[in-house]
Amino acid sequence: MIGSRINALTIDSLKRPFSFAGEFVLLTASDLVSVFSAQNSFKTKFYTLLMVEGGSGTLNIDNEVHNLEIGRIFFGNYEQVFRFSEVENFVGEAVLFTRSFYNLIYTGNKKIKDDTAFSNLPSFRDFSKKDFAHFRTGITDIRKEFIRPEMLSQEIICLLLKASMLKYIRRTDNADYVGFKTNRKNSYIEDFKNLVELHFKDLKRTSDYSKKLTISANYLNALIKEKFDISAENVIQNRVILEAERLLLNTHLSVTEISLELGFSDKSHFGKYFKKITQESPNNFRKKFQNQHNNF
Repeated sequence: MIGSRINALTIDSLKRPFSFAGEFVLLTASDLVSVFSAQNSFKTKFYTLLMVEGGSGTLNIDNEVHNLEIGRIFFGNYEQVFRFSEVENFVGEAVLFTRSFYNLIYTGNKKIKDDTAFSNLPSFRDFSKKDFAHFRTGITDIRKEFIRPEMLSQEIICLLLKASMLKYIRRTDNADYVGFKTNRKNSYIEDFKNLVELHFKDLKRTSDYSKKLTISANYLNALIKEKFDISAENVIQNRVILEAERLLLNTHLSVTEISLELGFSDKSHFGKYFKKITQESPNNFRKKFQNQHNNF
């Protein structure tokens, strides 16, 4: 049964026998399924790398449904809602880690300085048999350091984890990720995205964010359009709608309650905002997904 809210899930709250100070942990596929097949929905407060080595079933990430297939590797971002269903003989391993753990070591290479290139990575990539084996070797090395930690184990795991993420990023075949560099423009873009994540419920205009960044709204919009081919306002709207969809699909909150949660003055304002962007009402969106899920 779906609850009345989406709970936050941290590595600490998993109550595993051991983790690195609530910043890093390894889980088997069955452990992960037991967490995300629970009655309540959870928003993750960590990144997740999940290798699928066997079995079948589906993994819901927000409102998208993906099949569990051998050789498939999933990447989960902060704040996403996960749920497994119809899982059989699922074999695999998951690495859960926080931003601070990934940023434990700066190698001096701007491409892997920190996690700023993670925000728009795809939810999964399919690896060839050879590449999947190569990826699994890296996770095995991480596991060895994690199971029997010694001096500098956290630092070694951090470096191995960076290598694993680079393999995943490389598999996207997207030059924007592979060629990521830290410069002033990218700093504005990343700061804008971080601000949207913090304030999308109460700030919904481009000018609200440009003031915080001490640049003009026109310049901010030009930067965002150059990078993502959509306006800054679209980025804000997409984040609001994503949260609305999460609440519609994963809670029993009424549309009125959701509108207030997202900072709208009333249900009507929220309904018009949602329909303008998605071309359907919040209630129709909820009913459509419920019907699809019941017929799956």
